[in-house]
Amino acid sequence: MRTIELTTRRDLLQHSFYRRWTAGELTIDELRDYACQYGHVVAALPAWLREASRHNPAHAAQLERHAREEDGHIALWRRFADALGVPDGELAAAPNSATRELLRRGGELSGLPAGVAAAWAIEVQTPEVSAEKLRGLKAHFGIDRVSGGEYFDVHATRDLVHSAELEQVIGALPPDQHPLAQRTADEILDGLWDVLSSVERAA
Repeated sequence: MRTIELTTRRDLLQHSFYRRWTAGELTIDELRDYACQYGHVVAALPAWLREASRHNPAHAAQLERHAREEDGHIALWRRFADALGVPDGELAAAPNSATRELLRRGGELSGLPAGVAAAWAIEVQTPEVSAEKLRGLKAHFGIDRVSGGEYFDVHATRDLVHSAELEQVIGALPPDQHPLAQRTADEILDGLWDVLSSVERAA
């Protein structure tokens, strides 16, 4: 199998929203808005994986298993939102402009031959980010694994496996798709950064 080493040009934990999260400086309204906006991304990820499977038939079964697992994580995210006191109606509300743009581009990019990199970009930093977020929730908001933080507890370890599996799929792409995979990852990370900025500005 060929190897390709994608890079992450943005360290999401360096965004001021996450820095303030770990320091206990976020307001509850900021967290609630984040839960609503990022909930759309959580719900979109299974579809992105299924789109990517169409261009990766040798890995289609693996990507479908991954998608089914992510389907189940939507309920974990809802428990997190419930712990923050987010009404069901707000969680289902339309995304803001930054989230809407990320969803649009993620949907488009995941349908391209190198589109599996869209899911990789979501998941590659998730283990470290999730662990830090759960620590912040427990220390500053009293939310731990059993009281609403299970989503982060699961992803702090599970996405180590998922991102490695996605790297194998990306590595099997034809060489001419490798630069496209990197550009896809860059664009998704830019979109995630913008979503974080949008919920911080809204506070």
